Amino acid sequence: MKTLNKYKTAFALAFVFLISSCTNFDELTNDPNKATSVPPSMLLSEVLRVMNNMDEGPWSDAQRDNQFWAISFDYYGSQDYNWGSAPFRYTTMSNVAAMEREASKLDTKNKYGALSKFFKAYFLDYMTKRVGDIPMTEALQATSDIKITQPKYDSQKAVYVEILSLLEAANDQIIVAKAEVGTGAIEGDFLNGGNLDQWQRTINAFRLRVLISLSKKESEINVAAQFSQIMSNSIKYPLMTSISDNMARHFADENGNQYAFNPSNFGFNRNRNIMAGTYLDLLKQNNDPRIYKVADPAAFYYNANDPLNINAYKPAYTGDDQGAMQVASDQGKFSYPNLNRYYSTFSGEAYILIGYAEQEFGIAEAINRGWITGDAATHYNAGIKASMDFYAVPTADINTFIASTNVVYKGNTADGLTQILTQKYVAFFQNSERESYFNYRRTGIPAFNVGPANKNGLRIPNRWKYPQSEFETNSTNVNAALSSQYAGSDDINAKMWLLK
Repeated sequence: MKTLNKYKTAFALAFVFLISSCTNFDELTNDPNKATSVPPSMLLSEVLRVMNNMDEGPWSDAQRDNQFWAISFDYYGSQDYNWGSAPFRYTTMSNVAAMEREASKLDTKNKYGALSKFFKAYFLDYMTKRVGDIPMTEALQATSDIKITQPKYDSQKAVYVEILSLLEAANDQIIVAKAEVGTGAIEGDFLNGGNLDQWQRTINAFRLRVLISLSKKESEINVAAQFSQIMSNSIKYPLMTSISDNMARHFADENGNQYAFNPSNFGFNRNRNIMAGTYLDLLKQNNDPRIYKVADPAAFYYNANDPLNINAYKPAYTGDDQGAMQVASDQGKFSYPNLNRYYSTFSGEAYILIGYAEQEFGIAEAINRGWITGDAATHYNAGIKASMDFYAVPTADINTFIASTNVVYKGNTADGLTQILTQKYVAFFQNSERESYFNYRRTGIPAFNVGPANKNGLRIPNRWKYPQSEFETNSTNVNAALSSQYAGSDDINAKMWLLK
C-alpha cells in the first residue's frame, strides 16, 4: 500500500486544475509556473482520499450511530439521533470528471475511464441513500456550454437505474483495459495497489451491494435478473474470493495515517468509548470468539481465575442516560475496546470499505430471497469465516462456532434471513462506513437500541436533511424535491423511495 502523505499536494494541484478548467484558456497569461493540467494519477489519489472518509471510519461518530460503541462522557459527544444535513460529493465528482478528461489524452485511458464510472456510481449511491432524490443529469454543468447553475433533481429510482448502468459499463471498460495493459498498475491507487483484476472484483462486489440495497424494489428494477446475470457468468463478472481481495485502507506509524486508537491517544479516549449492547450482546448470545478479539472484560466483573467468562463483558446501551453511564464507567462496570488490539500499535486493523464477507452474506441473502439458486448456507458460512479470519480466530474455534445451535443456518426462511443479516452486522464492526445502519434501516435487523439519549422521539432516523447550501443556491429545485417525496418537509424520519 502506498502511504497517504501526498494527499495535500494532490488536492492542491487538483484544485488548481479545477479552477483553471472554469476559465477560457485563451485568456490566461502564459505562466510556465502555473499548472494547467494534472496527471490523472494525482486526481485519482484525491478521489480515493475522499472515498476513505474517516468521518465514517473506525470509532467515528458513524460507527457510534451503527451502535458498535457508546460514549459515556456527554462533554465529548452524545448518543443523539437528531441528525442534520448530509454531505454532498459533487466537488469530488468534478475531480472524477477531470481525471477522465486528463486520462483521455493517454494511451491507457480505459483503465482510468473504468474507474471513473465506478466512482460516479459510488458517490451517487453515497448521496442518494442518505437524502433521497438528488441532482444528477443536470449536475456539474456550471462550466459546460449550457451552464446549468441550478440543477433539477432526479428521482431516486432514476439515480439507481443510472448507478447500475454505470457499474455495468465500468466492468465492460475494465475488460477492455485489461486486454490493453494486462493487470496494468494504476498510478495513484493506494487502495487496490493499482491492480485492475482487484478493481474489477471490487466493482462487481459493490454492484451486489447496490442490488441488495434495492431489495424492496425488486419488481421495479428487476434486481433478481441483474443479480443472476452476475452470478451466472464468473468470467465476465469476477467477484472477490477471500479477504485478501478486500478494498481496505491500511494504517501505519506515519503522519496522517495512524489508526484512530493508538498509544499516543490512550489517555484521551480509553474510558470514553464503551462497547455497545446492540453489537456486544449478539457476540455474547452466541458465545462468539470474536468477543475476545475486540473487547476487554469489565474490570469490576473480571475474575483472573476465569479469564474467558463471557458474562464479564458488559456493554452500554445507546439510548441510556449518559450521566448514569459515566458513573458506571468510572466504577469499571463496562467493557472497553480491546487494549492490545487497538492501543498497542499505530496500525490497528485494516479499515474495509468493500469486503469479501459482505459479498458472501449478500449472495446468501439473494438465495434466501429466491432471486438466484444455490446453497445459501455455503455463502453464509463463508461470510462468517471471512470475518473471523479478519480477526485471526483459530480454525477450530471457527468450525465450532459455525456448528453451534444458534448459528447453524436455518434454511431459506425468515429465521435464516435473520441469521444472515445478524452475522452481516457483526462482520461490519468498525468497517464499511454506515452500511450496518443502512442494512438495519432496510430490514430492521438487528433491532437497534433506542432510549431517552437518542433525542428523536425513540426513533432511529430514516434519512439526513439536504445541505443548507442547496436552500441558499438551488432553493426552487430542492423544495420541489421535498414536495414530491416528503410532503414538503425535510423530515429525517420520512421514508424515501428506496424504503417503500
